[in-house]
Amino acid sequence: MKDTLSHRIAHLVTHADKLRSVELKTEMLDLAKLCQVVPGNAFLLSTLCGQMEEAVTAAFGTLGMVLVMTEPGRRQVYFAVLARLETDGAFAEPGLTEAGRAELLTQMVTAGNESLIRYAYGTCPPGFVRLVARFGECARKPEIYVTLFEILTANPELAKPLLAACQGRVLSDDLILLMRELPATRLGVRVAAQIGALGDYKELMRPYRVVAGAEQLTEEHMKRIANGEAPGTLLKGLYLERVFPAPVLDIPGVTHIPDGQTLFRTAREFHNCLRDYVAEALNNERQFYIWSKPAAPEVVFAIDSEAPFGWYLSESRLAENERVPRVLAEELAALLGEHGVRIDRSLERMMEPFLREEDEPDFDAWFNLDMAA
Repeated sequence: MKDTLSHRIAHLVTHADKLRSVELKTEMLDLAKLCQVVPGNAFLLSTLCGQMEEAVTAAFGTLGMVLVMTEPGRRQVYFAVLARLETDGAFAEPGLTEAGRAELLTQMVTAGNESLIRYAYGTCPPGFVRLVARFGECARKPEIYVTLFEILTANPELAKPLLAACQGRVLSDDLILLMRELPATRLGVRVAAQIGALGDYKELMRPYRVVAGAEQLTEEHMKRIANGEAPGTLLKGLYLERVFPAPVLDIPGVTHIPDGQTLFRTAREFHNCLRDYVAEALNNERQFYIWSKPAAPEVVFAIDSEAPFGWYLSESRLAENERVPRVLAEELAALLGEHGVRIDRSLERMMEPFLREEDEPDFDAWFNLDMAA
């Protein structure tokens, strides 16, 4: 026995690379009879089958190792068949009869790939088997096989672009699920490949619908993404391109900052935090301007709205976030005052002492005393 086993092992080690696939399989199965090989392996079966383990067990029973040892592409065809049967409720109580299971396994072993798909689905759209073969070693959720089948049945022309989108890699669940969200076109496939993850798409679309005013990506925006523009960059650009409300000041030498792109650029030039106030500018809560005076440094300033009480000067700075010199600040205040802009504090702050009830405790004073204790 030991000599026989040693001889078989030595033969395989020496000639394995030279044997045809059928010959190698025969040799390995013969060798297995002499080794400590068991007909079942729950760990391997669970690892390969994942969420489809129950369906595999219902169909293969104790012959599950046949599926484990099957070539990966063919194995994925098996999974596709079982996904359809499970979706249709074939494995629900009372489950397959012995005759039904025997017929299923006979089809699994003897039918060609496309014939096997037609056996389970009724038809086999072009490219379905080739795409399923790109699923890798392990089973996917049944939903993925059925969704891919439905996509290709309705849009058979998508098989080639989906294959191209794989670029020799494993076809991801996200790419298939994204095609339920995007237009069923070649452009849609390219966009799905660029976005990559369904979660990223949903995260993008929540603000996109508001900013772009469209429920789906427009064709122009899809083309930009398909050609390599990052979806986040596209969204940021759309947001910053929105024009701010019309300026309330029309003063020679004072330039209104009209949109987010200009506000970001000004923030870079002046090295300050203007970029944090795009939302306030879009809501017309705050407007930004640059005051240019000959022989003086430029001043960027903001005025805030306190409707119905008008506008007040809330901030003014030089480049590098430097304070405005006193003389220049007084001149700016006089200039704005001539055009109805207050230069003192906000009315809300000024009114605070007058709105407090006489018997209302002074929480600020109480808090300071408590901290000092």
